[in-house]
Amino acid sequence: MVEERDFHAATVLSSARMTPSMIRVVIGGDGLRDFASCGGLDEFIWLSFPDGNVPLADAPGRYYTIRRWDGALGEMTIDFVSHDGGVASTWARAARPGDRLGIFKPRFRYVPPADSTWILLIADATGLPAVGRIIEERPSGLPVIAHVEIMTAGDRQSFATADCTVHWHESMHHGERPSRLSDIARSITLPDGPGYVWVAGEASEIAACRKHFRDTLGLPREQLTTVGYWIHGQARS
Repeated sequence: MVEERDFHAATVLSSARMTPSMIRVVIGGDGLRDFASCGGLDEFIWLSFPDGNVPLADAPGRYYTIRRWDGALGEMTIDFVSHDGGVASTWARAARPGDRLGIFKPRFRYVPPADSTWILLIADATGLPAVGRIIEERPSGLPVIAHVEIMTAGDRQSFATADCTVHWHESMHHGERPSRLSDIARSITLPDGPGYVWVAGEASEIAACRKHFRDTLGLPREQLTTVGYWIHGQARS
């Protein structure tokens, strides 16, 4: 059972399809007024979706990235990859203003060393919301290079910020492998000087990326964060 102080009931304020593969849902309501962001730029939360008579705090759910949090307004933006099946995608595709959901367990993994002079982000579409938030909310003057794997050219997004270079790779769910993040990682030459690499996507590809950066390139542990968001062959969210 979730403790009351950790759980927040929220209401859908708006829902719109951003790209062919991404749905943006903005949520708010009185239940979010006392939400305490943990402050990490790849901050993620557990979302629970209505399921019959099951209490909302105990209903089925999935972890999702907070794309944007506006504490003054008490509004949260969450981007969902749209696909057939899965409790979260099914909910997002049907979401309308007034619909309810629950949120709790805010946490983060993005922790660049203080002396970082560059940031490298590598992610498939599931990591794109975190990529966007990191790019837009990082300290000014800290250069970012991002490599993002998407399904089609129509899934590209734009970010209102400087000191950022984004490379789009239209290889996700093409061919036998669902993702080619490890191939993308091996094609990248790291910038000079101390920096930080953040990688997110399909679990086996993430493991291969971690092996490349740590074992092949010898990147120190504190300069690398890898996050497996989903597993090929298991039901997607």
